[in-house]
Amino acid sequence: SVKCLHTSRRVDIKGEAGKSYEASYERNLLSLYDKKDLPNKPLTLDEFEMLPLDRLLLLRGMEALDTRGFEGDVLKSKTDVLVNKYIPLKVRPTDKLDENGRNEDQRKDQMSHFILRLVYCRTDDLRRWFLTYECKLLKFRLDILSPEKRFQFMQLNGLEYEQVSAEERVELKDQLTGLCGVTNEVALLQTVYYKVPFQQAITMIRNRTVYLANGFAFVPLSKLVDIIIVSFRVSLSKALAETASQFEHVTDDTRIGPLLKNMNKQYVGKDFSKTQTSDKLTPDRVDAAADENMPLCMKSLHTNLKKDHKLKHWGRQQYGLFLKSAGLSMEDALMFWEQIFSKIMSRDEFKKGHSYNIRHMYGKEGKRTNYTAYSCLKIIMGAAPEAGAHHGCPYKHMGDSQLTAQLGALKIGGKEVKEIVDLAKSSNYQVACQKHFDVTHPGHQQMAELPSESVASHPNQWYQASVQYSKIKSGVPLTSNITNPPGNTSTPGNAATASSTGDSTENNISTSVTASPGNTTTNPTISTETNTTTETDPSI
Repeated sequence: SVKCLHTSRRVDIKGEAGKSYEASYERNLLSLYDKKDLPNKPLTLDEFEMLPLDRLLLLRGMEALDTRGFEGDVLKSKTDVLVNKYIPLKVRPTDKLDENGRNEDQRKDQMSHFILRLVYCRTDDLRRWFLTYECKLLKFRLDILSPEKRFQFMQLNGLEYEQVSAEERVELKDQLTGLCGVTNEVALLQTVYYKVPFQQAITMIRNRTVYLANGFAFVPLSKLVDIIIVSFRVSLSKALAETASQFEHVTDDTRIGPLLKNMNKQYVGKDFSKTQTSDKLTPDRVDAAADENMPLCMKSLHTNLKKDHKLKHWGRQQYGLFLKSAGLSMEDALMFWEQIFSKIMSRDEFKKGHSYNIRHMYGKEGKRTNYTAYSCLKIIMGAAPEAGAHHGCPYKHMGDSQLTAQLGALKIGGKEVKEIVDLAKSSNYQVACQKHFDVTHPGHQQMAELPSESVASHPNQWYQASVQYSKIKSGVPLTSNITNPPGNTSTPGNAATASSTGDSTENNISTSVTASPGNTTTNPTISTETNTTTETDPSI
């Protein structure tokens, strides 16, 4: 049977192997994801591919909440919705437990963590991102536990600290009162304190929120969450480093190698592989759209395209796919690019060197794949622009002075420019992009017609929200007709589905997964977006 602490109601549950397990509706399902939680039986390939997807949606959703600047009870409420939607941890009377006493929710939680640990172990940036949001997820879950269940979690995970006796609390009442929200003697006597080694409470000691004596910090049970998170972060950081040393060996397996190498690049959000039919762009409207509605990355590409009459390969890919998803038809795209390039080449040279690649981008040549516009994540994680190139994310790839000049040219106030540049300097690239949108679209948060999610996850999402904002301000009715273009597309369904295509000769990889039901606004799609096309002259 499963040994549980502080349980109030017990039920007899039959395990998968026919065993009887003693469990409780209050059984603690939280985990620190240590070695005892590793899977001890094989996973199917389908499980290996599908289990981490909901966790990825959850962590990216939490990142989007950060990007939008939510705090306090609003952040807690929205995080609760995400957790219960993607990775809930609940005990049900009908649960079937495996041989380790785990129900399906707990197994999914643990397996998805370990698989994403493999995915995010490779680089400092990936490890930092994974550490940040795994710690935030654990902190949220611990914060909503009752004191009894928090104590249970600590005992189950070997986090045992010496409890301060009632007599000692009375002796130290003058030192403890006024710290950690304990304002009077009555509250002091009702608060359970633990002696924590000072090394584990450095932040609290620095902030002078705990009493320190004989090398121990006196920490109330309600504040032990911060101590647990510090311990978890150190442990997970060490585990990620160890996993990184084995990554190449693990990815030698061709069945899981491509998935592990590409999952961190997957875009989670609205599907922009479909052509927008409302508010369609035409060649004569692109200049105005760049001035009024494009995010800084696309605005920069457009400015340099108009100035130099050319873009290098990755700039053409990034901007061309953005224009495609913004509603520029293939015929209009051919016309638009020819008008620009005609300043430096003849019509025949354009047709010979570039028209094929534009048709290929629209799924009319080669494999006829429906390429999707690059997400912010793909742009940020992509190669930095070399000399003379203008692709990439301005908040990551531009220097401080260049970024300041670009933002200043948009008539953004000096204070706001500094805030955006400071966010970019601290590697909060998408938060900086969201701040740019907030500054240039005042009052958008109060417009119910605009999407509630962050616009700083995809350039086309930024663009569409800006167009809708302009229409609302002008009193123009909103429309949102989206249709599938010709070519290979994935159709969102009501259940989780996956499809993948690959072409070794053209180096095209496309994997998409439609998220599980529950999203009332859009059906999120996960895509690796490692699309490339061949060019006869990539230097122009």
